[in-house]
Amino acid sequence: MADWDLVVVGAGAAGMLGALRAEAGGARVALLERDAAASSNLALSGGLFSAAGSRWQQAAGVEDSPARFAADIAEKTANRVPPLLLRSVTEGAREAAHFLADVAGLPIHLSRTAHFPGHSAPRLHATPAESGTELCALLRAAVRRRARITWMDGADATGLLTEGGRVAGVEVSGQGTRRSLAAPWVLLANGGFGGGAELRARYMPEAAAALHVGSGASDGRGIGWMQRLGAALLCMDSYQGQPHLCREGQGAERLGAALPALGAVMVNATGHRFAAEDMGPSELTAHVLAQPGGAVEIWDAAAQEAALRQGPFRAAVEAGLIWGGGGVAALAARFGLPEQTLAQTLAEAAGFARGEGTDPLGRTRWAAPLAAPLFAAAITGGLAHTQGGALVDAGARVLRPDGSAIPGLLAAGGTACGVSGPGAAGYVPGNGLAQSFALGLAAGATAAG
Repeated sequence: MADWDLVVVGAGAAGMLGALRAEAGGARVALLERDAAASSNLALSGGLFSAAGSRWQQAAGVEDSPARFAADIAEKTANRVPPLLLRSVTEGAREAAHFLADVAGLPIHLSRTAHFPGHSAPRLHATPAESGTELCALLRAAVRRRARITWMDGADATGLLTEGGRVAGVEVSGQGTRRSLAAPWVLLANGGFGGGAELRARYMPEAAAALHVGSGASDGRGIGWMQRLGAALLCMDSYQGQPHLCREGQGAERLGAALPALGAVMVNATGHRFAAEDMGPSELTAHVLAQPGGAVEIWDAAAQEAALRQGPFRAAVEAGLIWGGGGVAALAARFGLPEQTLAQTLAEAAGFARGEGTDPLGRTRWAAPLAAPLFAAAITGGLAHTQGGALVDAGARVLRPDGSAIPGLLAAGGTACGVSGPGAAGYVPGNGLAQSFALGLAAGATAAG
């Protein structure tokens, strides 16, 4: 007899939601976490997830639907997301949001901090602090309230058990011992390969040197296990770039993706703008990384107040990585920028924001012109997480290239293909967690079914 109905490898967004959904259906679940004290991609995120047609949108008078969500993704990715995966995520994200509130007991709301590129309607949801740290803690508390979920911290999954052509469990090491956990279903939710230097160099060499700001546990081992079993891997060059990484000395924090929508501009060491700041964050990352001497992001007090509603930005403020409260001269002196050039750059940007002329860099979305006091931070580009992985069906079953399922094997989150298409340009804020939650919910339902 199997020890469990489901073994989940990885206690991030996908793994915890999968465990909760399976337990709600009566399953006995073992949830394996290599090191609960280390930050997961969920905890490191902004805690915002996309969901379309939710009751929170309806209450706010927002017209949206899974079909509209899917159309936005199709436009952003040039129709390069597999149709079944696209439908599963855009429909499942709404159900996952309701499950988080109604079954897991999380306080969910519709975020209105800023309008993010790639979304034609406000559809980013969050818990009160709009923080990945908070969302992770609330999910962990929900998991630990469930009697049929056994949380195994320090359990390092080292391989899959197979029997008669199907996956039948997981090999685990920890605390000096090795053991096998048998189960008819295994959910791989142990992240992508952002922390795996060899895989990054192989699949996305242009981002191989970028600073990885995701979980170090995302070393690609789960993808390797699936590949050896013949899984179809898609979009392995896809990733979420992080263009708002604030780094000084040994400190590094994400500023979050809201600043451009709130009017922020970016300049390089010469004091000139170098890209349309309103493009998608992953696309923008390459432009930031290409600036000799780094870049500086500049915003004003109105943007500062709005951005403080989001957890990553607050963390950067608390870490002392943001300069603020002065005018152009003080800002230029602080970051070693040519004052006259900077003043001219900001004046031109203010004109574009007022509708005076067309930005030669192609920016079309502006907030109000920036006004002193100004705030700023030195920024660089980083890699948050990868978006390529195994192709799965509507039940999160891992598929082979011929469309057949590998018996007993499920995948969600970083181990499964995301909805960003190939390359970096298709990632939209909130869609990584939307996939994690939607496929985690589907995997839990499959295991309980």
